[in-house]
Amino acid sequence: MIEGVIRIFTSAAYGIDDLAVTFGLLFAVIWGLSAIYAWVTLPGRDRARFFGYYLPAAAGGILVAFAADAVSFYFCFALMALPAWGLVAWRSDTKGRRAGILYLIATVIGEALLLAALMVLAAEAGSISLDALRSAMLTSPSGTLAFALIIGAFGLKLGVIGASGFLPLTYGYAPGGAAAALAGATVKVGVLGLLRLLPLGEVTAPEWSTVVVGLGLATAFGAALLGVFTTTPRAVLGYSSASQMGLVLIAVGVGLAEPAAAAPAVAAAVAYSLHHGLAKATLFMGEDVVRAAPGRVRGIALGALVLPAASLVGLPFTSGFAAKYALKDAVHASTTNAAHLAETLLPWAAVGTALLMLRFFQLAVSGASSAEEVPGAARVVYATMVLLVAGAVWVWPAKWVASAAEALTHVSSLWASTWPGLVALALAAAAWRLTRSRNAGALSLVVPGDIWVLAWNAVPALRARMVVSEKPRRRIALNWSGMKRVLMDADATLTVWSIAAGVFVLLAAVLVWVAT
Repeated sequence: MIEGVIRIFTSAAYGIDDLAVTFGLLFAVIWGLSAIYAWVTLPGRDRARFFGYYLPAAAGGILVAFAADAVSFYFCFALMALPAWGLVAWRSDTKGRRAGILYLIATVIGEALLLAALMVLAAEAGSISLDALRSAMLTSPSGTLAFALIIGAFGLKLGVIGASGFLPLTYGYAPGGAAAALAGATVKVGVLGLLRLLPLGEVTAPEWSTVVVGLGLATAFGAALLGVFTTTPRAVLGYSSASQMGLVLIAVGVGLAEPAAAAPAVAAAVAYSLHHGLAKATLFMGEDVVRAAPGRVRGIALGALVLPAASLVGLPFTSGFAAKYALKDAVHASTTNAAHLAETLLPWAAVGTALLMLRFFQLAVSGASSAEEVPGAARVVYATMVLLVAGAVWVWPAKWVASAAEALTHVSSLWASTWPGLVALALAAAAWRLTRSRNAGALSLVVPGDIWVLAWNAVPALRARMVVSEKPRRRIALNWSGMKRVLMDADATLTVWSIAAGVFVLLAAVLVWVAT
């Protein structure tokens, strides 16, 4: 078995480099600890079904970090994304099924875009190596088309503006362990894909750079605005993920502007992936613990959430400070107008993140408690994640960590990372005064999923065909009535998958036809 694993990773299909080690370790830690959390929190009768979805998704989600050619990357990407449908649609009520169907539709559209991009570049490069595909984008007459397809494919995974509602739906109805893995790891595969396929450091492409930086800024601020006015703690965290990934897009865009900015841009994208992956997985586990914890334990669990929340804001001495400092170095290294605009607006993006975290705590404290208490072992996993948030980034052997540590000795850097939080506190206090005389839901204006849910509601016939039952899943005896119910459920499920597969094949064919 060991020899087989060695052969896999020494073949041309898989390889080990700095990106592979960084993302592979991040993915393995998050998927692994989330699996332990899920095992100890799920009822025994649900574990087999849960891990039937979870294990292939985790395998694809870890192996994708080491993929070195188009076939292995696409296979691992699909192996991660498609089984995750069962985690997203875990709840069998109307909202859970709706989330699963919308997730599946978005996923197959993203995979169709990715497949078309890989096929176009492979045809131009005469190779399926990711390095060859990246180089082909520079000389191919279809390079701009491939760039657009790649941004579209991974933009859906990252939750760019317009698709930001996809993330709250993805996390909102999954069990706690699954939500932590999906939020902490699967989104970062989008970052990895951009770094693997876009020619950062190899091209001067100001037009591409402006597009990506513009998308990043719109996502960072637009998703934050949606999250502040949404209705549940998990939805806030979902919009927060989209907003933070907007900052990663800014880094990627800066790296496309000129080769000199590529190295700090890649460093910033890696820093954000490490910091955000650990912090967001911890927040989802913590939200699950807080909702189920009694009395004093609830207060302790809630207090522990302050650290990952402060990290997302980028307060001094947190992992977010290191990530934000790396991003600041990246935008400062570029001379384009888009980078200068981003540098001016980045502190205000931190204000938006701080408002999101305050909104998250408001909803988490006032939310209803779960009927079942989280076991002690789950709290241990949660505590482990908190410790990783506190120290993992700071001990990572990278130049950007040393630069951030040096910045902690400068008063100007400390103040620059502190004042956005103070502004957010002032704005939150003003909002509380304005709304305290009104009902408690004065800020609850955005339904989790926003335009995705509006689109769903606009197609009642499709909704009625797909959602065949709102009754919870239960064990079914092997008699005729039970078999009939099984077949009906299977028919509904296969209908969803056949529609998704049809969309995938049709869209991929159209995109490849346009490319040729």
